Amino acid sequence: MRKGKYEYLREQYPEHISLDQLYRICRISKRSASHLVTNGIIPSTDTGRKTWRYHISLDDVITYLRRREQWGSMIPVGAVSSKNKKSENPRRSFAEYVERGAETKLSEYFEFIYSDYPDVLTVAEVAEMTGLYKGTILRYLSAGDIKKLNAASRFLIPKQYVMEFVISRKFIECKSNSEIFKKLLQGFELWIAKQKTGKFERSELNNE
Repeated sequence: MRKGKYEYLREQYPEHISLDQLYRICRISKRSASHLVTNGIIPSTDTGRKTWRYHISLDDVITYLRRREQWGSMIPVGAVSSKNKKSENPRRSFAEYVERGAETKLSEYFEFIYSDYPDVLTVAEVAEMTGLYKGTILRYLSAGDIKKLNAASRFLIPKQYVMEFVISRKFIECKSNSEIFKKLLQGFELWIAKQKTGKFERSELNNE
């Protein structure tokens, strides 16, 4: 290994550099650069300030670059992957509230909140009722998970078939991040809680 391979960096950077300069020099992501510094792989001085928080010696950076050629990045696989970061709002499903054998509670809930919907529905209306995206509904229709009437130019879905679908495990275990789906879950939670303690109003679905 040539001793002076990284000496050119001394002509381009000062004796101490910032975290932003570090990730550019090492040609890595900002998250990887932060991992190297916060875990002491590259020594630094933490000033606690919002701007230029970390002071990093260029000598230490050059030492890291030389070691990286021998040992690799020294960052464990997956340590800085965004997949390891738990979602603050994980997707949920009705399976959290509906035990097997108690599916009729869900049917009663949907029949109540959508009592004013027509007896025959469009794909858009079914998507609105279930909180699922139209593309998802179309896949369920094509797969036969939601039954439909034969129509020349569009899908027509009897409301009865939608009620059958919402008590199926396919729907109960389905997860979606749509706002309508989240409100339906919140509404069902209230519905269950108020079965014994009070009266549930459809308007409660609009509460934030």
